[in-house]
Amino acid sequence: MTDSTLKHVLIVEDEEDIVEILRIALEFNSPYQVSFAKTGPEGLQKAIILQPDLILLDVLMPGMNGMELIEELKIFPETKEIPVAFMTSRVLKNEILEYQKRGGIGVIEKPFAPLEIAEKIQTPWEDSKKNH
Repeated sequence: MTDSTLKHVLIVEDEEDIVEILRIALEFNSPYQVSFAKTGPEGLQKAIILQPDLILLDVLMPGMNGMELIEELKIFPETKEIPVAFMTSRVLKNEILEYQKRGGIGVIEKPFAPLEIAEKIQTPWEDSKKNH
């Protein structure tokens, strides 16, 4: 059985201000090791190399967006089993259903409260482990 403790989170986000908020919130208020990527291709490369426990993925990014990246992650044996949660302001019911259909384990709505982000990451990750 694999270790069921969330230790390493890879965040793929292109907006620098959100990256800094997440960096500060998670590095000071959570036990997680946090890595960042600013583009879809960089996120894919880091996911393959770093093997994080969870990928937190922005939906709207230039070039390769979050929906395209999750499809790429499913192709590689190194990344296809890594749980992915989306971060987005697009949270209409049909959009959330689409994220789930693509394999997302949860949605973190933007804007988010920085002090609550560690819990918002932990919950869908724990739920995904119960289902496997």
